[in-house]
Amino acid sequence: MIRLTTSKASRSGRRATGGREQRPASKGFTLVELLVVIVVLAILIGLLLPAINGAIKTARNAAVSAEINQLAQALANFKAKYGDYPPSRFLCVENGNYLPFLSETTIALNAGGLDPTSIGAGDIYVSQLAQRSVAALRKFWPRLTTTSALPGNTWYDFNGNGQMDGAYILHGHECLVFFLGGVPLLDPTSGTYGLTGFGKDPTNPFSNMIVGNKMYNANRQEAFYQFNPGRLFLDPQTKSQIPAYYDSLNSGPPAVTGQLNFYAYFNAYGNNNYDPNDVNFLTESDVMGNAPIELEFKLPFPTNHPSSASYGSGAISASPNPYTSSSTQPATGSVIYQNPQTFQIISAGLDGLYGVGGQYVSNSQSTSGEPLPFDPNSTFYGGSYGKETDGSIRQREFDNLTNFKSGTLD
Repeated sequence: MIRLTTSKASRSGRRATGGREQRPASKGFTLVELLVVIVVLAILIGLLLPAINGAIKTARNAAVSAEINQLAQALANFKAKYGDYPPSRFLCVENGNYLPFLSETTIALNAGGLDPTSIGAGDIYVSQLAQRSVAALRKFWPRLTTTSALPGNTWYDFNGNGQMDGAYILHGHECLVFFLGGVPLLDPTSGTYGLTGFGKDPTNPFSNMIVGNKMYNANRQEAFYQFNPGRLFLDPQTKSQIPAYYDSLNSGPPAVTGQLNFYAYFNAYGNNNYDPNDVNFLTESDVMGNAPIELEFKLPFPTNHPSSASYGSGAISASPNPYTSSSTQPATGSVIYQNPQTFQIISAGLDGLYGVGGQYVSNSQSTSGEPLPFDPNSTFYGGSYGKETDGSIRQREFDNLTNFKSGTLD
């Protein structure tokens, strides 16, 4: 008979533990250790977030800069084909007869609601814009009719809506889209715009793509730039029905966002003369809550400009304005522009605010160490809105992106 025995150590072990077997101690985190881990993770996240946000910001800015370069190349291609850059303000007369507008030598653009964004007394006259527009049409499409109504039941359907409208004005941000993309076509289902290029008929390149419409013409040339339809929006301040293009930093139609984040486009018109009123966004308020931002702009104007006879009164131009690289020359009343004889493209940057524009000097060139100085002879804007210090208003321009500066303006 076999007897099962246990050792003395085993028996004493059971007695010491009350008959229960002893288990190894637990190896989990204590509450203090867990709190330490959480604190360390929070510190690491706090250190990493600025770097991550900075990298994202840099990448988004780089995308916009690349897009500006692509738009600049498209403008160069347009000039190679047509002999000049597109104008940055253009009068559309859909019946083709510019003659009545050419004779309006004393009528301001804002008279009769022709251009709601025009400042009136400080701006060019209807006749001057008509002359500028006719000159562009004759250079780009020499066989167009511009001094009499078109024959028969035809018209220049600039906005592609399938009907003959009255006269209306394209501004810089709309000119950029129209001349590089062509006649727009609204998709009634999605509410988005496509751009259909220009018709190949040299007597009427402004035919539309509405099937069944009298002005339909499918024989078209390819657009100079392929715009993203999701970023084409109408400017609610104008009457053109031709969309403008948002940069990729901001999204959503102006009616929803309350801001205009279009690419601003200014043409120097080949003789160093930029017109500050080619782009006026009246929705941007100043830092005191007064709207809109306005700057007494002491710049050289085209011949017969209302301000040219009494230089120094300036033209009150809403934001944004083309950039210069020097302050006013007292002897001549002239300035040196950024990108003279070509064009400027301006993005409002991540904050969606353009600022006043005007003189820009980089940090490396500035004697004070501050970029974006005001002209010392014109240190105020918006005479009816009061004064501001230089820095408080121009800070919103630090993140602006342009075609004459690599990266942001700061």
